[in-house]
Amino acid sequence: MTMLDIDTLEKDNKILRAAMLKKRYPNVIMKSQKQALGKALDEKNMKKKAALWEKQLQEEKVKLREKDKEAARIAIASIKRTVNFGDGLEAERDLMSIIGAPNRL
Repeated sequence: MTMLDIDTLEKDNKILRAAMLKKRYPNVIMKSQKQALGKALDEKNMKKKAALWEKQLQEEKVKLREKDKEAARIAIASIKRTVNFGDGLEAERDLMSIIGAPNRL
């Protein structure tokens, strides 16, 4: 992995973690915002934000899954084929022709 890939991966992990924490603790976040900002956040607004955070979490998971799939696809495409299944059969035919056995394959 290059340095750019590692930085991108760390950034994606931070975004995913933030979305997971927002989903897990929406009430605590809302309560602390209310105390810090002095705003009266209503229940409807809290539910709307919690739903938004849930949606963001799902989107981040999908993005991460797509990146993993793309990386796996690239890795599979870069693997060179090293064994052909016909190689063993061809070697056996060559051996049989060298020793003069009848060709039955």
